[in-house]
Amino acid sequence: MSYHLYYIFFTFIALITNCKSSAAARPESRSIYKLNQPMDPRIVGGRVVDITRYPHQISLREKDILHPEQSYDHLCGGSIYSERIVITAAHCVDGEVPSQFKVVPGANQRNGTEGIIIPIQEIIIHERYDPYTAVNDISLLVLAAALPLNNYTMKAIELTEKEPQHDNIATITGWGLTTESGAASDLLRETKVPIVGNEICKLRYPDMIDESMLCAGLLDVGGKDSCQMDSGGPLLVHGKLAGVVSWGFGCGDPQYPGVYANVWSLRQWLREKIEAVEAALWQEN
Repeated sequence: MSYHLYYIFFTFIALITNCKSSAAARPESRSIYKLNQPMDPRIVGGRVVDITRYPHQISLREKDILHPEQSYDHLCGGSIYSERIVITAAHCVDGEVPSQFKVVPGANQRNGTEGIIIPIQEIIIHERYDPYTAVNDISLLVLAAALPLNNYTMKAIELTEKEPQHDNIATITGWGLTTESGAASDLLRETKVPIVGNEICKLRYPDMIDESMLCAGLLDVGGKDSCQMDSGGPLLVHGKLAGVVSWGFGCGDPQYPGVYANVWSLRQWLREKIEAVEAALWQEN
């Protein structure tokens, strides 16, 4: 499907979603081409940074299966956990097959040729991921080859060992949209926002926040947030992976913080799946 058809489709969906009805509101994913979600072409705040500041960051690129002649385009972000494992959002890869994607670490540019390109061997999505509520929005990508980690432009990130607390400062990185007109950032960017405790976040998103989610943003101020095409990317607290960009109403809206998959809450699932993947990879060798 071409970009213009996608735009028409999402505009139609947005009109339906914004109509007044008795139906509950649905999360707006932060990957620009995923179905079932309206586009919100904004990102606010942040500054350009070099990949050496955040060498765990990867670009997840997808090929349009209806147009195989086209190149792979940036769709989502992700984080390097190990030589063969990347962590991203479930909604970035839900319903897709590994051959549609490439993982690109070590790159500053969104669709640049720097860094390296690695195929995906397997996609592991949380068994209880719900695309309609964004509950358990997390997945693992098993790479077809080992990353040449150099601790400079490519480095694994540790999972948080502590539950993030309200007002902890979090760092978000990605190549998401940067202006209200919908321009994506060509270069990697970062922004910093405070964690918003779930009890407070629930007041902004009634009946939509559960323990698998983590909120962050400048409440009643706005101006800094993740947005479309940042999906799957990292939220760091104290230099460790605490969240995965998932969804939110708008981007940088003072009333609505961004919502992230909560790594602390999902750590048991992550540990079990990672252990199983590592055991399988060891048997391959």
